[in-house]
Amino acid sequence: MPALDTALGEIIGAIGERGFPSHVAGALRRFTDFDLAAVVLHRDRDDARILSDNFDQVGCRQGIETYARTTHRLNPMLASRRGSAVRARDFAHLPAARLSAMQRHIVRAEDEELGYRTLGWPPRHEEIGLYFEGWGGVIEIGFYRARARRAASTGTLQSLTAMRSSLAAAFERHQSLSRREAVVDWHAPLTEREREVGELLLRGCSSDAIALRLGITRHTVKDHRKNIFRKLDITSLAELFSRAR
Repeated sequence: MPALDTALGEIIGAIGERGFPSHVAGALRRFTDFDLAAVVLHRDRDDARILSDNFDQVGCRQGIETYARTTHRLNPMLASRRGSAVRARDFAHLPAARLSAMQRHIVRAEDEELGYRTLGWPPRHEEIGLYFEGWGGVIEIGFYRARARRAASTGTLQSLTAMRSSLAAAFERHQSLSRREAVVDWHAPLTEREREVGELLLRGCSSDAIALRLGITRHTVKDHRKNIFRKLDITSLAELFSRAR
């Protein structure tokens, strides 16, 4: 397991680089000795965006995407925002009424730390989470691994908690550098169709209007938009406007 200073050094060194959230997730995943990590930006109750994850390596893409789309609303760890790294197992199981409202998206199981898991999520995994403000919302960094191993130590949680302010500052610094970066050809990484969608987004067109104009489905427009954001390393339309300027 790398030392805390090593993890922080990796994170600071990645500021300004493309895929910064992935660098953060990788450094902290190695530090905590967890298998999976996800960085999710929560801007309000209904808006959660995946900034980085490695769930594809265990075939659980559906689980993390369903969490970001829907079941993050159930997460008691996110709701608490205690100001420190937390364990899922330290939270009481949610009332049956709350779980019933999400019945289509979860699997109830008493052997799960929270009494349920998101549909498509890897089963029987230990979970710890770190939360801090940034990028116009709350950034969640979650860590996951099979529960056959020894549970995360108090020392690991304390180390993650001590990193909160440094991580928040690193995310803000990265965003600041990204906004100031001079990019002459902002759409260079995009395909021809993605450029068309991007230009229409910049004109203020809705997804329905873009679909009608380009003769594609609204779902396809959303896929193109997701790819545009990923390739440009942005998370909002405001950042797209800034990049285009």
